[in-house]
This record gives sequence, structure tokens and C-alpha cells, in this order.
Amino acid sequence: LYSAPCRTPKQTPMPDRASKSCTFPCCTCIDSADKGVVQKFGKFDKILAPGCTMVCWPMATVAGVSMKTRKTEVTTRTKTKDNVTVTIKTALMWGVGPDDPDLEYYYFKLLNPQDQIEAYVDDCIRSHIPTMTLDDAFEAKESIANAVMDQVSASMKTFGVQVVRALMTDMEPDAEVAKSMNSINAAIRDRAAASERAEAEKVIAVKAAEAEAEAKHLSGMGTAKMRDRKSTRLN
Repeated sequence: LYSAPCRTPKQTPMPDRASKSCTFPCCTCIDSADKGVVQKFGKFDKILAPGCTMVCWPMATVAGVSMKTRKTEVTTRTKTKDNVTVTIKTALMWGVGPDDPDLEYYYFKLLNPQDQIEAYVDDCIRSHIPTMTLDDAFEAKESIANAVMDQVSASMKTFGVQVVRALMTDMEPDAEVAKSMNSINAAIRDRAAASERAEAEKVIAVKAAEAEAEAKHLSGMGTAKMRDRKSTRLN
């Protein structure tokens, strides 16, 4: 009897599917950095660990999902409390949660994780920066990054996403504002330099006056001694 070989039907790729997970007739291999999602007749069945597993096609299909940590960079433009427009760059490290339910939620409930993460980061940045002046915002970069991590973690947890770290990598005001700030800093440094020069000149002048006074004092003492000697000879 001839039995036709089992073939896995072609599936439409979904976001963040692992490229290294491959399927063979009646056998699927899951990469070490991935996990497999098994569906039977279109319904979720179980999660496969890395390795080789037998499946009963066409009743069951397997899709690999990467468990690696990803990085999403978000650029946000907003205004500070003192009406300065700033461009803020935030880097978010995230991945699928370690538990099987996390992978199930991520695969079946989340269509485009990048877009959702960017939306949550933008919302958090635009709710914090307008309450601060530009100087305060520069000083509070770490606390803002922590707030972004907390908010995104809480919002994406229901989708099986685990946020590892959030970093505010850059905060850049408009070019004109940056130019003005540089001018102010340059003026402050010039004033400090002028003050130091004046202080140095003052010290030099005082030392010169002290030296001149000391010289005159010694000269006067010498003259007095000469007069005393002359008086002594005359007597």
C-alpha cells in the first residue's frame, strides 16, 4: 500500500514568529530560543518546549514563537512646563513572559506588540514631561524611565509581555533653545573666568603693595639707623 507523505500546510506568518523553527511531515523542530504553539482544528491545545516533537497533521499545526529579548526604540516630541519643545528617545527591552499562559496570551491576543508598546511609552512620556521644567526633566530622566517601565509593564502584562528594562537614551530641546542654553552657559563661564581673573589681579596688587610698604619700612629703618650713628659720632 502506498501512503502519501504528511505535509504541513503553508501558514501565514505572524509578527515575531521565530524564523528558525521549522516543520517537517508529521514532525516539528522547535529552536532552543523558541517555544511552539500547538493548535488542533484551529483551537489552542498546548505549548511545546524546544526540541523535536511528533504532531498529527492535519489535525494539529505548530507555530514557533521567539522567546528572545527584543528592543523597541520610541521617539516622542512633547513640551515641558516652561513651553520648550523636546524630543525624547526611549529604549524598551521586552520579551514574552516565561510562563506558558504568557505565550498563549501573546500569540492569540496581541497583533502588533511594537505599535502598542510605542503608544504606551508616548502616553507615559507626554503625561510626565509637561509637569516639569526643562531643567527638572533633565534631572529626572531616571525617574521618568522607571515610570515608563512600570506603566508599560502593567499595561502589557495582560498580553503576556514582560518588560525587562526601560532607558531614556536622549533628551534634545529644539535647536534654538539649545543654542540659547549654550549661550547662557558660555556667559556664565565667561563671568566666572572674569571673576577669577579679577581676583588674581587683586591678589597681585595686594602683594605688590605689601612688598612696596615693606620696602619703604625697611628703607625708613635704614635711614633712622644712619641718623642714630651720625648722632652718636657727633656726641
